Amino acid sequence: MSFTNTTLLSFLIGIALPVVLLASNANLQGEEADSDVDTEFEDDADLYDDKLPWASDLSRESHQAACKGQPLVVMFGSSECPYCSVVRSLYMVPLPKDGRYPGIVVRELETDSDTPVRDFSGKLSSMRKLAASYGVYLVPTVMVFSPDGKQSGKSIIGISNEDFYGFYLDEAIASGISVVSQMYPANAAPSASPAAYVCD
Repeated sequence: MSFTNTTLLSFLIGIALPVVLLASNANLQGEEADSDVDTEFEDDADLYDDKLPWASDLSRESHQAACKGQPLVVMFGSSECPYCSVVRSLYMVPLPKDGRYPGIVVRELETDSDTPVRDFSGKLSSMRKLAASYGVYLVPTVMVFSPDGKQSGKSIIGISNEDFYGFYLDEAIASGISVVSQMYPANAAPSASPAAYVCD
């Protein structure tokens, strides 16, 4: 190898080696940063461990809410759905404590569960079948119901825009309150199936 080639090779190695070392160092820092982000996300996931009561009897639970002039809010979720945890913790669990909705009842149905639940007609079904009967195939889906089992407002499917989620939820609940107040003027207690629920 000639002197010129050796000098050129040394020059290239002198330039290339620091670049490779810098890139390698950046990759390591990037992996550490990714690791930090993942860890933070996993830590944040602990914030979304809240539980909602599962629905057991939709007719009874909706009448319980109607006694207070409120609709029944049902979240359709799944055990394998990370967005369900977010909606559950940030929006569903706080609802019963929200002063705007005293007496509101919030329940969850799992679309992948065979746990029995009574529908609005009193028939026993599985959570999976009941979700399918409402056409729920994407989770989370939130629906608001009046005591007659009719849906009030629009279904809230997914959580595509977190900034507006609360607005959509409030809108659906307001629609439900309107239906309940028309069914039972002046907050008169529901009179159907009095043994199925208790009004204060």
